[in-house]
Amino acid sequence: MTKGLPDCDYLSLDLRGFHLTITFDRPEARNAMNAAMVRELEAAFEAASANPEISAIVLRGAGKHFCAGGDLKDMTDALDPPAPGEEDALFRINRSFGDLLTRADDAPQVIISVVHGAARGGGFGLVCVSDIVIARADASFAMPETGLGLPPAQILPFVAMRLGRHRARRMALTGNPMTGEEAGRLGLVHYVCAEEAAAEAALKEVLGQVKDRGPVALTQAKRLINQVGRTPLSLLLDEGARLVAESSRGGEGREGLTAFTEKRPPAWATRKV
Repeated sequence: MTKGLPDCDYLSLDLRGFHLTITFDRPEARNAMNAAMVRELEAAFEAASANPEISAIVLRGAGKHFCAGGDLKDMTDALDPPAPGEEDALFRINRSFGDLLTRADDAPQVIISVVHGAARGGGFGLVCVSDIVIARADASFAMPETGLGLPPAQILPFVAMRLGRHRARRMALTGNPMTGEEAGRLGLVHYVCAEEAAAEAALKEVLGQVKDRGPVALTQAKRLINQVGRTPLSLLLDEGARLVAESSRGGEGREGLTAFTEKRPPAWATRKV
């Protein structure tokens, strides 16, 4: 463990100030996620959620690709049916991707994906639960599962919520990849970059923007957004008003309002990118 972060074999973790970079580190397998890598990602998200100093998590891939999705070897190794009374390993392997995407979707930090090469399957799912996506124009996004005779079961709900049902249907039913440029037109990608230097500049810009936001306010905003459609509107508005009142009187909002009145940056804006 380093600075409260888990030791990992398939991820590289780099904590710098307020942002944690998680790099998928299986370049020889196009960063495909095996079961151990999924567990490491879960542990990294859990550790970050417990650290209030981490306001942003950057996801990226080592080598030529972002992430090729799930490692099919884990599935083929678990094809035998479970013995009576035993857990179905194949069910658990597949369901773990849904657990991971749910955790990433609910993360209190700003999730930023920096995509190059291929984002497939679970890798594409992680992009779809990211708050901000920076991608090379020649990156590609796809759900190839139906070509293997399988539905993209754990990924599809998150893709549909991000892109809409009709676009999710096209991608799932044809397997056709979406380019970075097309993803930009559809709003999945916020920064479409022609080259690596431009992507790095975009990441620095985004981190600079996050630095200027109140860390607690970021977490509260994400929680309110995630409750849209789940909580009755009147109750959600009540909760928002309660948070504003509490923060303005004795929380982070008090510092923000005071800094505005005194024409100075708030305390959190002094953090380094």
